[in-house]
Amino acid sequence: MITIHVSPARGIIVTGTAPEHRKLLGSRKRGGLGLRWSNHIEYDGRLGAWFEPDSRDRHLSEHRDRMEQISATLRAAGLPVTIDVTDEVRSAEQIEAEMYERAAIRARIYRRRAAEAGARAERHRTQAATATRGYPPDQPILLGSSRQRAYERVIERNHSHTRKAIEETDRHQYWITRSRTVEHLKQHRRDPRATLRRIERLREQLRRIERILTGEAHPQFVERDGEVVLTDNGNPVLEWQPATGDYRERLLLHQVQLSNKIAYWQDVVAQAAAEGVKIWGPADFRVGDFVLYLGTWYEVLRVNTKSLTVPTGHHEVGRRILRQSHNVDRAGQPSETTGRLPYAEVQGRMSSAEAATKFPPEPGY
Repeated sequence: MITIHVSPARGIIVTGTAPEHRKLLGSRKRGGLGLRWSNHIEYDGRLGAWFEPDSRDRHLSEHRDRMEQISATLRAAGLPVTIDVTDEVRSAEQIEAEMYERAAIRARIYRRRAAEAGARAERHRTQAATATRGYPPDQPILLGSSRQRAYERVIERNHSHTRKAIEETDRHQYWITRSRTVEHLKQHRRDPRATLRRIERLREQLRRIERILTGEAHPQFVERDGEVVLTDNGNPVLEWQPATGDYRERLLLHQVQLSNKIAYWQDVVAQAAAEGVKIWGPADFRVGDFVLYLGTWYEVLRVNTKSLTVPTGHHEVGRRILRQSHNVDRAGQPSETTGRLPYAEVQGRMSSAEAATKFPPEPGY
C-alpha cells in the first residue's frame, strides 16, 4: 500500500513504493512525477522514501493540488493509495538541528570523495613515475632509432597520468573545501553579527505579513455607483482589504514560524552576550566617537536606533581614520556625504580623546 504523507513539518513524502515504481515517481524528463528519493528519510521505522522538494514548512493548502496530482497518477497506474494528512509543524530549534545533521552527512560524503580523489591522484603519480623508470630525466628522443616509438609511447603515458593526477588533485582540493564549508556551517550561522542581520531580515518579513493580514499592504479604492469616492480635498478614499481564505491561513502559519525563528535567534544572541561577546547598540556610542568598520575608524555623526550615521566617500577605502572634516568629493571639495552603519557591522569603538591621541589631526584640517 502506497501512502502519501502530507504535513507542514515533513512536506510531501511517499512511502510503500517498490523499485519498479521509480520511473513513475522519478524524473519528469522520463515521464515521472518529479519526486526525489532519499535514503535519509525515516518513516514508520524504515529508511528511504520519495519526497517533494521544497515542500516542508508550508501550509497544507499549498500541497492540495500537488497531493491530488500524485494520488491521481498512482491510481491511474492501478496502484492502491492512501493519504495521511497531519498539521504537525517544526520548531525553529528542530529546523536548525536537522540542518546541522544534514550538514554533517554532507561533510562525511565530501570527505570520502576527497579521499577517493586523493588516492586516484596518488595512483596516477605513481604510474607516471613508473612509465619513465629506467630513462634519464633529460633523455632526448633518438630520432630514427629502433627505440624511438617505444620512448614516445613512454612519454605519452607519463603525460597522460600526470594530467590525470593534476585533475584528481584539483578535485581532491575542491571536495576538501566543500567539506570545510559545511563543517563550519553551525559556527557561521550562530555568529552574532550574522545572527543580528538575520533577525532584522526576519522582522522585516514579519512586518510585511502583518500589513497583508490587516490589509494595509493592499488598500483599495472605495466605489459607489461605479465611481470612486473622493474626500473633501479631492483625494480617493481607501479601505483596507485583509487577506482571506487559504491565503490568510498560509500567512498566519508563516507569521507563527517567523515569530518562533526570531525568538530562537534572539536567544542565540543573548547566549553569545552571556559568554562575553559584545553586542553593540545605541547606548555604546555618542556623537564624536569613532566606530571601526573593515579596518577604518569612522567619526560618529549621529546615533540612531538601528544604525550609526558616519561620513562616507570614494576616498575612504584604505584610510585608517575618516573624520567629517576630512571628507571631500572627487573634485577635492569638502563633502557632507554620509552613510548608515548598522550595529551588526560594528567591529569596535574609540572615543574622540583616544582618536586624537592615536590619530592626530593632519596638517591643514
